[in-house]
Amino acid sequence: MAKITINVSDLTHEPIDEEQPAAQLIVEHHPDYQEPITLDVLPQEVERVFAGQEEQQYVVLRYVPQNGDSRQVVMLLEEFNTLATVSDMQKVLEAAKRNQQQEQRGRGSRRGGRQQRQRIDYASAEHAGEPHRGRITDAEREYVRDHLPEVNERLKAQGIREIDPTDPEMSERYGLRQPLIDDSEAEGEGAIPSR
Repeated sequence: MAKITINVSDLTHEPIDEEQPAAQLIVEHHPDYQEPITLDVLPQEVERVFAGQEEQQYVVLRYVPQNGDSRQVVMLLEEFNTLATVSDMQKVLEAAKRNQQQEQRGRGSRRGGRQQRQRIDYASAEHAGEPHRGRITDAEREYVRDHLPEVNERLKAQGIREIDPTDPEMSERYGLRQPLIDDSEAEGEGAIPSR
């Protein structure tokens, strides 16, 4: 008894002649399969699908929605270009590229080995009294002294510690006068009277 093996197309089950070599169609990426899958096909079965494909150009996109589940999409360049309605897609891409480069330069610009920081004016109404490293300037000290209730109200609203004039360290730092407590007030608050 003899066995005859006939190779057939995976797509149509048409026999593949020995003289007519089979082609392979490799599915490199498919949403339902993890690894590539190779199909044996007849050339005429797939050539019509790929006819004219050389002239067409594609764009590979990654779509990242708010929930973070990104997806990769392959789209005809012609179809991709129709997404831009405010201007030509080429202009949209060039503008986005320039903005991206400016952001990268801004993050990467260095001065003397250290990254530049925006200077904050701690003597201004917006920042006076905020904790910071460095010395307290005379201008900040004066503003805090003259506007302590407003400064504390702003600091409290921002969730930052307030300036306590009874705290000796803060009082010295901002040049505040500590309220004097005489013996009669201290005794009234439960303090032990001095003799």
